[in-house]
Amino acid sequence: MGVRDPRAWVANVERLYRAHDAAGVEALYAPTARTRMGSRYLTPQEVHEHPYEWFASLDDYQITRTFRAATGDIIVSETTASYIVKAEGKRYREFGIDVYWVNDGGQIYHKHTSEIVEPYG
Repeated sequence: MGVRDPRAWVANVERLYRAHDAAGVEALYAPTARTRMGSRYLTPQEVHEHPYEWFASLDDYQITRTFRAATGDIIVSETTASYIVKAEGKRYREFGIDVYWVNDGGQIYHKHTSEIVEPYG
């Protein structure tokens, strides 16, 4: 069935990302969760490591997640973000959607992300 209040669930995801809370983001994912980002498919181990790597690689990370739809165990959100990649010293902006498959406990067991990342400006 999924979560009772998908809007609140997406708002919590946004809150965790805005706080750069890697442990909180990791906890969103079920132990066997897998994600697909474009042609990249992450294993459960990579899924759980990714938030720590992501937040450590960025400066001035700003994000907005907007609830767009939900049915059954599927939640869809839209993301806009901007950040500086530390290794490059360059700012990027990101536009995308996330499709989450969420269990009754509120954990993601599968996720697809479609995004456009481009240099800012």
